[in-house]
Amino acid sequence: MSRFLVVAVLVSLSACKKDPPPPPPVVVPLVTPSEVNVDGALHAVACGAVTALWSGNPDALKDLPQPAPKSFAVESLSFKFADGSSKGFAPRGQVFFNDWRFSIFSPDCSMVALLTDHFGPYHVVKTAELRGYLEGRVKPVQVQALGEKDALVHADLVWKDASKFEFAASCCGGAQVFTASTKDGSLERIFDAPVAPKGLRRVGTKYEVVP
Repeated sequence: MSRFLVVAVLVSLSACKKDPPPPPPVVVPLVTPSEVNVDGALHAVACGAVTALWSGNPDALKDLPQPAPKSFAVESLSFKFADGSSKGFAPRGQVFFNDWRFSIFSPDCSMVALLTDHFGPYHVVKTAELRGYLEGRVKPVQVQALGEKDALVHADLVWKDASKFEFAASCCGGAQVFTASTKDGSLERIFDAPVAPKGLRRVGTKYEVVP
């Protein structure tokens, strides 16, 4: 067999070889807020390596009109991290019993929004930077709705996605709903009810005045 023929056969065999199949795609598990049971906690929500722990007295609900939300019994909030350490959240102002909510994590667990006072603002930070915020090392994005004359009560946060959430701001018999950006705190008003003495309610994706 000539050298030319040998080379031709080798080239032909090499061309017939198939490339190895590509490796399977890396599946990143979806992380979402999950309620968990933690001894001593009134309520607990895990988001990846962070778990929010609300403490309080469930007996306080007995004195309220029923059915009262469990969040109305909350007295404090702390966070437990993957290394086992814990850090407490200290509101900047007054947060009353009916201001507490359990929906502080974004749907993908990447963001946290914390109400710092009955009249706002919300402080928004990345979950990965939550410890730094609690220790005063990370500056949050502030979300604040301002009234023309009086401060507005901030309440009823509802996440749309990691980049925005909705909340209600009320004062003096009226109420508004805003969409807030978690990136820069900018607001878009999406509902305005100058007269809403009994507040608002969410029906599907829309809002209406409680009759």
